[in-house]
Amino acid sequence: MSAVTPLKRTAIIVTDLRRSLKFYRDVLGMNVWVQGKAGRELPALFRLLGAPPCTTRWVILQSEDVDWGMVGLFELSKPAPPLDRHRSRKRANRGEACLVFHTPDVEAIHRGAVKLGVEILCPPTLLELTAHGVVSKEMTLRDPNGVLVNFIQNIKGGSVGISNKFPGLRRAPVKKRRSGASSRGRSG
Repeated sequence: MSAVTPLKRTAIIVTDLRRSLKFYRDVLGMNVWVQGKAGRELPALFRLLGAPPCTTRWVILQSEDVDWGMVGLFELSKPAPPLDRHRSRKRANRGEACLVFHTPDVEAIHRGAVKLGVEILCPPTLLELTAHGVVSKEMTLRDPNGVLVNFIQNIKGGSVGISNKFPGLRRAPVKKRRSGASSRGRSG
């Protein structure tokens, strides 16, 4: 059994939220699922990105009304991450994608990551988005290849719902074939 859901969304640290939104919403036709803005009053948010205290604006977009495989746009300002050619492994970088998974047990993911020795940007941290009635426990790390990965354990779903488990299709049991049986129908 997998410890995480299928990929929830890819989060992108953008240089210009308006321009990025025009591409994903206006060009690709994605819908705005949820959006917000937070500053120093929500330190868990910039800690999850490995950033210093800053202002974060975000828009999460979805295709149709599916809340899986979404795209999250995050703009950091006041201060913005530097535009440099040498990316930092200690924080989110502009233009960098972040894989986002939901999990029913973020602490177990943390223990496994520590045991593996991967770089933890932010250990399990409580994040409360009061405007949306959402409470989650989240953590961010870099996978062994340096890819930014965020894990979310919903505690209270508020206006966006609980997504710790994938509500997808259940697989039908695989029928065993008898030896020598043809998989094709008979011709007549």
